[in-house]
Amino acid sequence: MLIPGSRRLRVPAVVLAAVLTLVFLLYNSDHNVRRGHALDRLVRPQTWLKPHPPSLPGLPPEYAIPSSESPWCQDRYGTRYLNNTRDWSASYCTRESASNFTCFWSSTASDRVDVMCLGRRAVFDASQQRFRLACQLRELSQQEKVDGVPAVPDQLTRHWYDTGPGIVMERAVLLGKTVPVPRKPATTTILVKREGNANLWHSLMEIISLSWTLDVLQMTVDDETGEPFLSPRAGRNAQVVLLDQHDEGNFIALWRLFAKMPIRHIHDLDDSEPPTDIVIPFAGGSNPLWQGDWVDLECHDSALVKTFVSRVLSHYNTSTPSRDADQVTVTFIHRTNTRKLIDEAEHIGALASAIPHMKLNVVDFAALPLTGQIDIIRGTDVLVGVHGAGLTHLMFLRPGSTVIEILPEGFQHKGFRNLAQMLGLNFLRTHAKMRGNASGSQQWQSDDVDIDGQKLMDVVGVGVRGLYSKDLRSHDVY
Repeated sequence: MLIPGSRRLRVPAVVLAAVLTLVFLLYNSDHNVRRGHALDRLVRPQTWLKPHPPSLPGLPPEYAIPSSESPWCQDRYGTRYLNNTRDWSASYCTRESASNFTCFWSSTASDRVDVMCLGRRAVFDASQQRFRLACQLRELSQQEKVDGVPAVPDQLTRHWYDTGPGIVMERAVLLGKTVPVPRKPATTTILVKREGNANLWHSLMEIISLSWTLDVLQMTVDDETGEPFLSPRAGRNAQVVLLDQHDEGNFIALWRLFAKMPIRHIHDLDDSEPPTDIVIPFAGGSNPLWQGDWVDLECHDSALVKTFVSRVLSHYNTSTPSRDADQVTVTFIHRTNTRKLIDEAEHIGALASAIPHMKLNVVDFAALPLTGQIDIIRGTDVLVGVHGAGLTHLMFLRPGSTVIEILPEGFQHKGFRNLAQMLGLNFLRTHAKMRGNASGSQQWQSDDVDIDGQKLMDVVGVGVRGLYSKDLRSHDVY
């Protein structure tokens, strides 16, 4: 079809007009940019966004899978431990008291009831080296007595090594009349008497118990204020005050996981100490992880321990390296004091030459700062050691790793086995003969251990070969 003459003339004119318009816009655009105006202010078209719905639908309810753990396990190692503690508490001061003293109770052990407490508006008395609370103790009601609410301070729990809330109360807190204090002190003071400073297992039991103490206080609403007893931001204005005489030790920095102010001893405080709230945490000896020491547990998960591990890794900004695509990294714990492995160097040499696809490191954790210890563990696939606190490091292994424990003959400790199971780790054990001059029921504490070379080769081989087809590795077992 032919185009009429008038339209043939109009098409070039339209094209010419479009070109001139484009040149004009580009010129003005460049001119305005030189004058400091943003290009997109002139030429960017306005975009109309489709409004988002007020809330997106959640996952189908089937994804909220209930715990398959037994009630016994959930009450000790799951979040039910925190809920149960939150729901069993009592305030012990009369309404007229200027201070308040609230205690929370936990009943997971058959022979005791454990406790942690919070005191509101305490004043430090330097002459007595104690914190005073303006708290006149009230009489428990008949119903409270029937319900088994323990009395304060007589029934505050005491634990080994002179620790526990009963000891802390006796040595650092006075109840009675005192001077008026601000309604809301600016700081929180955590009163701690440690079992010691050198054993990682004991120290972590104490620090974990403190973490659960603070979690419960964040979960519980104070009837007086209508707000939680502690806010998540309280750690910035919290301090740990030590009542013991131990040196700081290798693990002192972990106490600052939840209290960012400097750690001090109570004998360093004076009359200038400002009014404060005080926390008496659960003792390390109350930690339910102690309840798996001598029996095999059927507990396969622990939200409490996994959350604590996550907090530690975040606190130290610990990175997790990728697993080696060829080698299985084995870390052997070198002991220098008690329960040393006889002929250790010969055993290590034999292992290194006999087991393929294995990188073997021997580490003295006691010679390293805690951050260095954790870094090594995060890069470990198989952790091997004679029974002792060094195996506590299994807590920081990546899921799917393996733990191998060498126990003194006749010794049937189950604590590390149970913890490994809760954290999704493989666990192997073997026994070795004791060699030394000790005797009696505590011989295992000090005697060195002597293991047959082939026996050690076999158990380490099982651990290493069990990871040949995990992650990026793909090796034949034999």
